[in-house]
Amino acid sequence: MTYRDATARLFSLEHWGIKLGLESITRFCRVLGDPQERYVSIHIAGTNGKGSTSAYMDSILRAAGYRVGRYTSPHLRDFRERIFINGQPIPRAWVTAFVKQYWRRIRKERTSFFEVTTALAFAAFARAEVDVAVVEVGLGGRFDATNIVPSSLSIITRIARDHEHVLGHTPGKIAFEKAGIIKPGVPVLTGPLFPEAAAKVRATAEQRRAPLWTATEILQDPGAQWVLPLFSERWRVPLAGTHQCANLALALAGIALLRTQGIDARHGDVRTGVKNAHWPARFQIAPGRPTVVYDAAHNPDGLRAVVETWERIFGSRRPVCVFTTRTDKNYREMVSIMSPLAAHWLGCPLPGEPGVARPEMERLARRHGLAFTWADSPRQAMQTARRLAGARGFVLVVGSHYLVGAVIPPALINDLKWGSGVVTRVSRADLLAAASTFGPPF
Repeated sequence: MTYRDATARLFSLEHWGIKLGLESITRFCRVLGDPQERYVSIHIAGTNGKGSTSAYMDSILRAAGYRVGRYTSPHLRDFRERIFINGQPIPRAWVTAFVKQYWRRIRKERTSFFEVTTALAFAAFARAEVDVAVVEVGLGGRFDATNIVPSSLSIITRIARDHEHVLGHTPGKIAFEKAGIIKPGVPVLTGPLFPEAAAKVRATAEQRRAPLWTATEILQDPGAQWVLPLFSERWRVPLAGTHQCANLALALAGIALLRTQGIDARHGDVRTGVKNAHWPARFQIAPGRPTVVYDAAHNPDGLRAVVETWERIFGSRRPVCVFTTRTDKNYREMVSIMSPLAAHWLGCPLPGEPGVARPEMERLARRHGLAFTWADSPRQAMQTARRLAGARGFVLVVGSHYLVGAVIPPALINDLKWGSGVVTRVSRADLLAAASTFGPPF
């Protein structure tokens, strides 16, 4: 069996859809010897910011000398982007061997794609003898396959609307699902939450006697000041946008809390880790002309952050927007948020997923007064966008991991030197302000 064969088999499991619940993943991991119990785990839930917070914490812990596993989803181009060990994707041979060994059981038990991927990640981390695993929730939290980890720290990032058909439509309902990752007695860290969401998280933490902290409380605690970089000089903060400052604040607060678990990072480790953090397709500016920005934002809250970051960096310059997304997303609101920014709107099919169809995209473009062009593929959309923008213009690719993954150059995913391309100064005051900002109404 080749790596291509193995991943083809894995992706074939997607037709079984999402399976919420912990029984199947628990049985599978028991067969594997419960690998998730062999290392310290940091469990991260939330609507937006999970991946960026994970990337910061992963990088800081590695700079401090720990061996770190990181599990995130989805990937952009290669399945192995989901599972990193000490800054490198899992070896292809490990994926192939795992699928080959357990395929008969997977088929018999009708184990879902995400359950298999989660079990593979846990097993890989144990095999690599990691010290710490940073584990991102796939969907929700309470019934997500990752929720069998015996975490040492639970983190809940920004809560907004996404996957509403599964998680609900109100802050309280969504927060109830996210708070499902809280374990008895295990510290919980949150970013800024709307009152209804904060109440749900607080109630769950109290019920499970889990100490609850906000990032602001930790960063203002004199006992945590050792972890804060001085930021006294201009240097690259590799993820652009004020929302990324909030994610960084959450990561730094998490590092401070881990000290109570015996995991330590010094001032220099924090500075080095933040500087070297890499999380592709988050307002990532590609080299060359025209200027092309890739961002995997795929819900209204994420699109607002993209618009805010664009205006802060590029001012009034308007890009040609290449956009498509899944039909189960709130795409009408996403188009409404992006429409004032766009000089021209380009739609295309969504690779491998049910994307918004051409007639609907044309209708929305007319409603918002947008010049609109349909392309038959993401690659063709990029060619047209570059031509429309011209050498001195701008292109923004946004709306879906699957869209961005189809067109982003591999070097931007794998090469650390291609960060956001933005150099900025971040102070302690900036961190505290970002950690306390709620953003627009839910």
